[in-house]
Amino acid sequence: MGEASTITAQLVMRREDGRSILDLEGPVTAASRQRKAGDLPEARVAEIRARLEAAGFTVEGGNANTLSVSGPARLFAEVFGLDPGAAGAAGVPAHAARIRADLEPYVADVFVPPPPEFFP
Repeated sequence: MGEASTITAQLVMRREDGRSILDLEGPVTAASRQRKAGDLPEARVAEIRARLEAAGFTVEGGNANTLSVSGPARLFAEVFGLDPGAAGAAGVPAHAARIRADLEPYVADVFVPPPPEFFP
């Protein structure tokens, strides 16, 4: 990854009580009573989007639990200690090694999935 490389990652948001969808136990299905248990209110999602954009990220889209964010690879490294190249090298998602203190109350995890393998 070059210094100017732009990457896209999935970001898991935290609710005001600090929990996220990652804290739910058991399966979450359409029939599950937990289906919306992790959902954040729209105002919280808007606040998190604004904080990420102020930090230099572009919010590409999302829902009530996760956001798709993009930005320079160096920004992901600085803010989340994320090495996006590790996802491709290991064939597994690269996760945040740390979350900058000002974003920690809002972000539970950030990960870059490995690139798809179309042909073995």
